[in-house]
Amino acid sequence: MKSPHSLLLALLISLLSHFAQADTGRTCRIVFLDRPADAPRILHLFDGTTSQEVELPSMNLSPVYKFAPDATRLKLLTAKVENPEEVPADAPSVEIPADHTDILLLVFSDPDHKIAPVKLEAVNLAGENFKIGQTLWINHTDHTIEGKLGGQNLSLGPESSQIADAPVSDKGVPASGYYTASFTYQVEEKGMFAPITEQNWWHDAKSRHLGFIVNSGRKLPKIFLFRDFRNPS
Repeated sequence: MKSPHSLLLALLISLLSHFAQADTGRTCRIVFLDRPADAPRILHLFDGTTSQEVELPSMNLSPVYKFAPDATRLKLLTAKVENPEEVPADAPSVEIPADHTDILLLVFSDPDHKIAPVKLEAVNLAGENFKIGQTLWINHTDHTIEGKLGGQNLSLGPESSQIADAPVSDKGVPASGYYTASFTYQVEEKGMFAPITEQNWWHDAKSRHLGFIVNSGRKLPKIFLFRDFRNPS
C-alpha cells in the first residue's frame, strides 16, 4: 500500500500536469472589419473536433475563445455541428500553423459564399516581437499609408504591416494618455499624399493594440484601431 505522502505527491503531480496542459491551450479573438448591415453577427467556429458559437463584432474585438491544441484549420459555420464528418469541406476556413498559439481572426464580407457569407484571415499575435504597449498596423489596401501617431511615425506600403512603439511617453518611458493620430495616403504609389483623417486617440500602455487600414467602397481608406487587453491572470 502506498503511503499518504506518496498519494499526496501523486495528486500534486497530477494537478500540475493538468494545469500545464491547460496552459498549452490556443486562443483567438475575432473582428469583422467593415461588416455590412445584413452580414451575420454570430456564427460557429469549428476547430476540426468541436464547434462553438462565436461573436463577430465590428467595433471591438470579440471575447477570447479557446480552440483545440492540435487544430490546423479553423472554419466558420452557420450552425453547431456534433459530427465533424458533417462539416462542409468548402466552408469558410483559414489554415493555422502549429506555432500560432494566439491569433486574431479577421472576418471579411463574401456575399457569394454559399455556406456562410464571409472569408477569413488569421493574424499571428503570439510573436515575441509584438509587445504590450505596441501597435500592430496592417495595411489591407493598394495605397501607401503614412501616419503621425503622437511621437511615432508610421509608413506602410500596399498590403504590408508594421509594429509601432507606444505613441505616448513620460520622460522617455511608454505611458498611457491621449495623442493626436493623423493619416495620409498616396493612391497606387503615385502623386501627392492626401489626408484621410486626424483624431485624438487614447493609448493604453497595459495593452497591445491592433490597427487596420482597409478599402471601404468609399474614396478614402477606412481605419480601425482596437485595444487587445488581456487579464494577467
